[in-house]
Amino acid sequence: VADLQPTFSGPVVKLMVYPPPPAKGGISVTNEDLHCLNDGEFLNDVIIDFYLKYLVLEKLKKEDAQRIHVFSSFFYKRLTQREKGSVPDRSNNLPIHKRKHNRVKTWTRHVDLFDKDFIFVPINESAHWYLAVICFPGADPPPEELPEHCRPLSPDTDVLDPAAAAGRSPPRDPPLQEALPERHALAPDLQQIGLRYADEDGALTSDEQSSSQVLAPTLRLSRARLTSCILIMDSLRGPARSTVVKTLREYLEVEWEVRKGSRRTFGKDVMKGSSPRVPQQDNFSDCGVYVLQYVESFFENPIVNFQLPINLSEWFPQQRMRSKRQEISGLILHIQAQQEADKGRVERPEASPASSEEADVEETSGSVAVQANPPLTS
Repeated sequence: VADLQPTFSGPVVKLMVYPPPPAKGGISVTNEDLHCLNDGEFLNDVIIDFYLKYLVLEKLKKEDAQRIHVFSSFFYKRLTQREKGSVPDRSNNLPIHKRKHNRVKTWTRHVDLFDKDFIFVPINESAHWYLAVICFPGADPPPEELPEHCRPLSPDTDVLDPAAAAGRSPPRDPPLQEALPERHALAPDLQQIGLRYADEDGALTSDEQSSSQVLAPTLRLSRARLTSCILIMDSLRGPARSTVVKTLREYLEVEWEVRKGSRRTFGKDVMKGSSPRVPQQDNFSDCGVYVLQYVESFFENPIVNFQLPINLSEWFPQQRMRSKRQEISGLILHIQAQQEADKGRVERPEASPASSEEADVEETSGSVAVQANPPLTS
């Protein structure tokens, strides 16, 4: 067990802003936030939001960044915030799911979520971080008549194929021939991801029911055949997050109505919920670090097959988590040094007339200072 660092004691000093001005939406990181990256500390919202923004801006190609949307860590908290009875609210006559949506309706005024492939929602409940990923929210709903092996046995739960439950191999889906739009093309080096069955509300089934079915990494899927779903990635196996899935479905229904001017249901038959099997933390403080790694691995090693359930237990090695806190801390300090160096160059008064040799020396030393802090690489 790592030695715990002493509790932070001020004064609080701003280290840097990312992205720096003139970019909008910069996140200020202080020495108090940096302290959260010490072993045994819980990550706060600033570190979560900073690193997620860093991943989007620095780790994704522009065309890929346009396919995703990452909500602030405050989004779900605001969406589910309890109403204060003493404060009059003109919207009290609205259904609860519409009142919830009203609290965050301005958060998407510049983005159409249904044009995105993936929406990332970091969630903190009871001092525990986990991640919800809404996949293909704008995909065409499945046809009403489902193949026999895909039909649930009851209207309330999703169950395994009867053939699989009896120990027989389930029938394979027919090959998909439709070509995927260019932005959905899958890179040839994507790893194959195994599958593991789970119920609709995210509870994983036993290991004996695991499936070894995989899709070839070069397969191209039609957007019309993509499966809308909500994946809950939690580094501590606990209760099913069915309430979270339900809340996000209801949010999407109201968002669709506001954005599209029509009604569309996002019930469990249209957008299933599932808890993929993901790497688990081995302590009580790393939940936030795992949330950040889940998103980073999603970008680096995308899920190939969205047929539920999904097994990501080998998504990344546990050893990678040993140095993750130090990696993020070093990144913050590196950005701080870069910004201070840039600020120094801007504020440095113009040099008085001097010999060309002095000018050359000053320019050279400045170049070396920049070279001394090379950009971090993944």
